[in-house]
Amino acid sequence: MRKLADNPRGDPPSEPVQASGPDSHVRPFVFDSRGARALHFSIHEIQSRMRLAEPDALDLEYTRTMMGFLLFKPEPLDIGMVGLGGGSLVKFCHRYLAPARISVVEINPFVMALRDEFQVPANDERLSVLMGDGAMFVRRLPAAFDVLMVDGFDSQGMSGRLGTQRFFDDCRRALRPG
Repeated sequence: MRKLADNPRGDPPSEPVQASGPDSHVRPFVFDSRGARALHFSIHEIQSRMRLAEPDALDLEYTRTMMGFLLFKPEPLDIGMVGLGGGSLVKFCHRYLAPARISVVEINPFVMALRDEFQVPANDERLSVLMGDGAMFVRRLPAAFDVLMVDGFDSQGMSGRLGTQRFFDDCRRALRPG
């Protein structure tokens, strides 16, 4: 088991550990077990999980459900994502939707620091993973995406800014017609 929070015994925290500072973020930890690697904010919940033998597979039901957009848009060219987490959705789209350009924004620097742990591909001509605020990311890119996936959760649930009418309106504007 590896984690980023200070803990002299090495136990995973039962409650989220806040980083210090005015712009603090929860520090996640990584737990390896039975051929899988999981990202947690507390021991009671899994944010993301990767099968070590199949790192591009969608291991959690909710990530498979999020890919349901393929029923309506089977060949998207531009995909936007709010929230990186363990990168399950990013890796799946990068591998299986080869023509698509993928733009991802993640607000938590501690989550970004775990990118290599979860084998998220490096930025290239098709993939851009950036630090930033998801609400601002969506607001600044009108008509930029065929698909927009919002997976911006932390230990408290969905970020407050991602649950406002303004954010939903901005999401609509960020999507191309169709």
